[in-house]
Amino acid sequence: GGGGGAQLEKALLDDTDIQDMLVTEKNQALRQMEAELGDLHAIFKDVATLVNAQQEGLDSIESAVNETSVRVTTGTQELVKARRNQAKARKRMCCLVVTGSVVVVILVYWILGPLLHR
Repeated sequence: GGGGGAQLEKALLDDTDIQDMLVTEKNQALRQMEAELGDLHAIFKDVATLVNAQQEGLDSIESAVNETSVRVTTGTQELVKARRNQAKARKRMCCLVVTGSVVVVILVYWILGPLLHR
């Protein structure tokens, strides 16, 4: 009878050791999971930082595109004005050439006219 009690006690101790090992393994698994979650949190923070940096870059690009659009529109308007001014200047130049030619013909006729009629 006494040997059976020792075996029962040994079996209970083995069962307690097994439970302790299971608790220890669960604790280790939980610590491992906690560490992995911390790593995952750090990764998400890094991604958020990268997204913010990318957004700043995109905002800068958008601003540059808008500014370029305004400058192109202004440049186009300036080219239209320049074309009009060039056409006006060309008309003025033609008028000056014609007027100058008429003045030269009149002067030549006025100077040479009396010489030719002698």
